Amino acid sequence: MSKRLIGFLSLVLLSCACIGAQVGQILAQSTDENFDTDALKQVITQTVAMHVGDEYDVQTLADDVKALMKTGKFTNIRPKITKGADGKMVITYIVSTKPIVRKIVFQGVTQLKEGFLRKEIKQGIGTPLDEKALAESRSGILDKYRNAGYFGTEIHTVQESLGEGNVQIVIVVKEEVRHKLKGVYFEGNTVFEQGELRSEIQTQRQWWRYIFRLGNYFNKEMLPLDKDKLQKLYFEKGYLDFAVKEIRIEELEDEPKWARVVFVLDEGRPYTVRSVEVTGAEKYSNDALLKKVQTKAGDVYDSSREDADKYLLRADYEKDGYIDLQVWPTHEKNEADHSVAVVYHVSEGKPARIRNIMIAGNEQTQDRVIRRELAIGPGDKGDQNLIRISRSRLMNLGYFDSVEILPVTTDEPDMRDLRIELKERSTGMLSMGAGFSTEDSAIVFAEFTETNFDLMRLFDWPPKGAGQRLRSRIQLGNDSSNFLLSLTEPWFLDRRLELQTEFFYRTRFEDEYDQRSYGAGQMLSWPVEFRIPGFEHVENWRLGVGYRFEHFKISNVDYHDPDTAMEEGDFVRGHILYDERCSEWANRFILRASRDTRDAYRFPKSGSIFTLNTEFVTKALGSYEDYVRMDVGFTQYAPLVRDLILKLNVEYSTGFGADDIGIFDRYFAGGIGTIRGFKRRDVSPRDCYDDPLGGRSYFAGTVEILKPVRDFMFASVFVDCGNVWWDESEIDLGDLNYSVGVGIQFKSLPVALYYGYPISTTYDHLKNRSGRLHFNIGLSY
Repeated sequence: MSKRLIGFLSLVLLSCACIGAQVGQILAQSTDENFDTDALKQVITQTVAMHVGDEYDVQTLADDVKALMKTGKFTNIRPKITKGADGKMVITYIVSTKPIVRKIVFQGVTQLKEGFLRKEIKQGIGTPLDEKALAESRSGILDKYRNAGYFGTEIHTVQESLGEGNVQIVIVVKEEVRHKLKGVYFEGNTVFEQGELRSEIQTQRQWWRYIFRLGNYFNKEMLPLDKDKLQKLYFEKGYLDFAVKEIRIEELEDEPKWARVVFVLDEGRPYTVRSVEVTGAEKYSNDALLKKVQTKAGDVYDSSREDADKYLLRADYEKDGYIDLQVWPTHEKNEADHSVAVVYHVSEGKPARIRNIMIAGNEQTQDRVIRRELAIGPGDKGDQNLIRISRSRLMNLGYFDSVEILPVTTDEPDMRDLRIELKERSTGMLSMGAGFSTEDSAIVFAEFTETNFDLMRLFDWPPKGAGQRLRSRIQLGNDSSNFLLSLTEPWFLDRRLELQTEFFYRTRFEDEYDQRSYGAGQMLSWPVEFRIPGFEHVENWRLGVGYRFEHFKISNVDYHDPDTAMEEGDFVRGHILYDERCSEWANRFILRASRDTRDAYRFPKSGSIFTLNTEFVTKALGSYEDYVRMDVGFTQYAPLVRDLILKLNVEYSTGFGADDIGIFDRYFAGGIGTIRGFKRRDVSPRDCYDDPLGGRSYFAGTVEILKPVRDFMFASVFVDCGNVWWDESEIDLGDLNYSVGVGIQFKSLPVALYYGYPISTTYDHLKNRSGRLHFNIGLSY
């Protein structure tokens, strides 16, 4: 650093002494004697902005040095400034040039094709050596081996001189053998069953591989992690002497490519807690902190409870900015009576505030996108809990493979800097797929999504970094076809306002008519947080307001001979489906509220979700009529005994305010998501020709018990009920259709199957119906 500083000061002094001087000559000098000086000078003159005859400027010179370094052809550049006989400045660039890569060869490749691996090479032939491109090449080749099941394969690169500034790159591959996993077994286990232990570790064979026998190469590098997971499981039961004595990999004699993994366990005996202490505290007394600890003398030792105790001891300190706080337990075991004394050690450090926040590794994502997610900022107390929340928020964005937030000491004892180190991931995805369901028949689709889009850089590739979400989808099918283009700005006006804009075109080919619609809409939503009086609980809601302009066309409606109309029966009088033909605008103003406390988006085990959506279709926006639609839904998930999960769902919808609401805004029921056991749209008022008309009021309810099967699917039994009424005032909860059934949902595959059987019906056309199978299968490729 001192040499650079002296050189810079010398350059500044020399430039000050030569203010107004002109550049008389630009020379090139390389530390490599074999380098072509004329070619070097040509590269320099084509890159720099200051040329012979220009007025000498020190800032332009500094910019030129940066530009030359960006060419990737040099490892070091040092400008030398001298004064010529004519009084003009002579600039000599003394450079250290990179060698030229003339050849790239592989060594040790036997299991994969060399041409297959060469596709991952980023280093060009005949170009200067690029260490970054070489590292990316190595990483890509390593991924090829890992994806093929050759875990443990090592790859190194060696540079061999060819003379005259040229090198040959040798990619040395040390391949590792691979085995398919036949099964995982345990010896010496008495506390847990084989299945319980298998579910805890990473090394396990997926159920579908038993059927298709595809892949399933196991990764030996995961075995140390599996040992830690097994130890954690046993420590939670107090088995502090537990150890994995041996891990055997047994090749099968008749199938040498297959192997069994056997964990040999030494469980030991459980320990009880003999005593609990807290030591080292100064701000709070040891006794006061001990009262927060959940681990008590006489309990069976539990490592998970001990981890919870560490967070409880840290809580008050963290709020006061003790960013260097450390809490760790030690154990004094007595093997004679299998008891353990637990001592929690506290090293407080000193409270500090945050001075600066530095961000590194975000080559595409803008700083402001990262900073707006942080729960802590400059001037705040050094609360480690807020740092953990900030890290969690950044990871949840889906933009990064890793996020590390590290406190950095400063020259001020009571101040700390935060360094955020990021590793970005690919955020764009192009996918194509096909699916089949009883509701939509066969479909094919193509979809492009970018979760870190930047609309302002639309014509500057790649248009990424602003944190916007872009989605484009085209779907074609026998019964329906859709097009969707949407853009979501999660921080509109740099506030927690989510603005979603979408354009769409939809077609639906029903048995009795065709429905087409197109339009656009926007929805602005924001989180709302408040405390419920009397409860230590914060409710998180989301409110939204928006509009949608949509044009509907109902065509190709079935026509019936009037002589075939029913005179008696359960049908709506004065309305027939043929009269629903229309081409209308149904523009609407939307109000929305929701609350989501589920512990997971897919397959939740606890929590609930509530939604309220109100749409005002009004002539003030150019609609054909004035009316209101309101939809309310509530779903609760709760754990029952063992691993059973109870799901309760209630939905109510109604439309009112006009004599005639278009069929496109009426309600139908039947099928997945409403009342299983009935055909889609089958639960509906009918006209005198037995065509479904839909209704203005809808109610549905579900009681379902789900059970996880291993770790790959959920099995369930359910009772569904519901009905659709023609008029909003006709709703009668004593007038419902009921069905019972069973179902399965796969976790790793987009497959769901249900069988429902009607046990009670209300409409005449629903009587004597048999059971119905519902399935939804989607395959991506």
